[in-house]
Amino acid sequence: MPDFSAFIPETHRDISSGYVETLIQARREELFTGLMRLSYSSGENLVFAFLEGVQQKLYRCLESTVDVIPRQLWFDTFNRSSTSAGFLQLPVEAMRFTRVAYEAPVVRAEKSTLTPERLIDVSRKWSVEPEPCIIHVQSEAVNKFCLIAGHSTPIVEELSFGGGSARFSVNDASFSQTLPRTDYLVTRYVGNSEHEAWRQYELRLAFNPLFRMLLNRFSELAGRALTGRLCERLSIWAARSGWNVAITSNGIVNRQYFETFEHAVGFYVDLIRCFQTEAGPALGARMVDGISHDVLIKLDPYRRELLTRYIFSQSGVGHVIGVM
Repeated sequence: MPDFSAFIPETHRDISSGYVETLIQARREELFTGLMRLSYSSGENLVFAFLEGVQQKLYRCLESTVDVIPRQLWFDTFNRSSTSAGFLQLPVEAMRFTRVAYEAPVVRAEKSTLTPERLIDVSRKWSVEPEPCIIHVQSEAVNKFCLIAGHSTPIVEELSFGGGSARFSVNDASFSQTLPRTDYLVTRYVGNSEHEAWRQYELRLAFNPLFRMLLNRFSELAGRALTGRLCERLSIWAARSGWNVAITSNGIVNRQYFETFEHAVGFYVDLIRCFQTEAGPALGARMVDGISHDVLIKLDPYRRELLTRYIFSQSGVGHVIGVM
């Protein structure tokens, strides 16, 4: 996958391993979220991923490969002299993007030169294919990465670099309509949707509309007042459980950075169970199960199978499993 370390501005040169430790401690104290790059004369780059001051992952970035370094090897890996360092502050949404880029293996890479109009056409084609991908769009004035999940997912996430900073945004497959009129070098990195990094990403995008429809259906049956109370109780549960998630009548606002795919699945399963528990007194357990069944039916087959396999098969909604 692409290595974002090249876009991290260098702020410190020829520093010792002790000073690297000082920089890391400073990032902890300021609750830094983003990437820290350590560069060496060998051409190797190490990239630390921070979330609110906590080191999440350490990546070794070479010219064409990226490896995840086990936590027990971190100190030995960066305990060297003559190191250069730099930092790139990012929102949590961009951190989830970079995680897919660094951890999901590339099945194949394709390069082409495209106009904005042609890029719209091929992006729409890529958005309906079963293979997810990250595309790198480059020109003299533009340097951005776009994450396309495939399976007709309407969302395209973008991470644009320039001036020593990065900007995260959300668009759709027609994102290139806003690009200046010129030719672009486009590199498409095709991934494997079965890899956990992509699976976690797809599960989040599938769960969001599911939960929004669950709340809408509950509101139709129980009314707005009870829906507001339900959302409040679900948000309190999420906060007490340590999740960076809020529930409103419009759905779920998910700013959580899950450490593993299992943690993500566990959260979604627990949230569905909590929804069942809190919604049951207003509608009855059988009616709540029926709502989940009806909402799953409305989803496309791919997302219905994804949610059933990882969430509803574990959440205890017996009637829902029969939709497949």
